[in-house]
Parts: sequence; structure tokens; C-alpha cells
Amino acid sequence: MHRQIVRRAGAERETLWVLLAAGMILATATAAVGLRPAPEAEAPLAAHRIDSRTALTAAEQGLHADLKMAAAEIAALRKADGPSNGRAPSPAELAAQALPPFAADASAAARGGHAWTLAEAGGTVAYAGLSADPGTAGSLVLLLDGHDDDHGDGHGPGIWLKRAAEAPPARLDEASLAAAGWKRITSTFTAGVTR
Repeated sequence: MHRQIVRRAGAERETLWVLLAAGMILATATAAVGLRPAPEAEAPLAAHRIDSRTALTAAEQGLHADLKMAAAEIAALRKADGPSNGRAPSPAELAAQALPPFAADASAAARGGHAWTLAEAGGTVAYAGLSADPGTAGSLVLLLDGHDDDHGDGHGPGIWLKRAAEAPPARLDEASLAAAGWKRITSTFTAGVTR
């Protein structure tokens, strides 16, 4: 008589291989995460700079965005005026075109009620907004013609803030503004920022 042992159907061997593969994947992932270098610490901003993402009030963030857009519109208006003239439009002309933040509307009143003036000196065009409510949004200066900018590379507008109802100094350069307590609004972006 011939005896044959028949094993019952089971998945012990397959289960063992699946668990072993999962363990290897988990060990490899843990090693990869452990060996990854830590992100570099952010360099602190200079004393005369302020971060647009973290240090501005909601009203100031809105005004900052409006001023960046207004700078592009002002540049287009100056270009359309002709290369020989290139006159900067007055705040009243910008308000007549309903260009924020120069337009005197409900939004402007809710964001500090700034009174805008134009100053031109030595090729620098500046729009200064004196805040009626520094607790909501500080006074602002928009410098044009590439003398200042968000990233320090000389391309674009420079926007400065002072949380007081104070006009900017007569000289509109970085050293004079910083000495008078004004802070340049900068946009710093790190790997952790998702927008």
C-alpha cells in the first residue's frame, strides 16, 4: 500500500514572503529618511527688512499686493506716455483710473485710509502713502525705476513700511529710509512654503 501525504492548502509560505518584502521596504525607507540631511536654517532678515508672509497685517499684505500690481501699471502708463517724457502719473490720476490702492474707496478706508503723494528726485520715482490708521496698516513707500526691489536684485519696485503716520525722509535711498526706521518688505520663500 502506498501512502502519500497531501498537505492542506495554505498561504503560509506566500505570507512569509510578503511580510519579508514589506519589512525590507520599511527598513529601506527608514534608512533613506534617516540619511537625508536636515534642511538649512533660514538666515535671519536684516534689521531694515520685514517678511511679507509672516510680519504684515492682513491690510498691509493687501496693500503690498496692490502696490506690486500698481508698479507694473505705472510702468506701462509711463511707457505709453513716450520714451522722451516718461512722466509718472500723479496719485490723483491713478485714483481716477480706480487703481488700488490709490482709489479712495471703501477698501482703501478699511486698510488704513492712506493719503498718497508723488516724489521724484534723481531719477527715483516714489509714491508715499501716509496712513490715517497705523494700527491697521502702516505708512508705505513705493520706489520705482529699479532702485530697490523685493529680492535685492535691482529689478522691480521697492516697497517700504513704517508703522507710524510719518512721511518718508527727503532722500529716498535705502540707507536714508533704513536710518529713519522704515523697513523694506521682502518676500522670502523656503522649501517649506507652499502657495
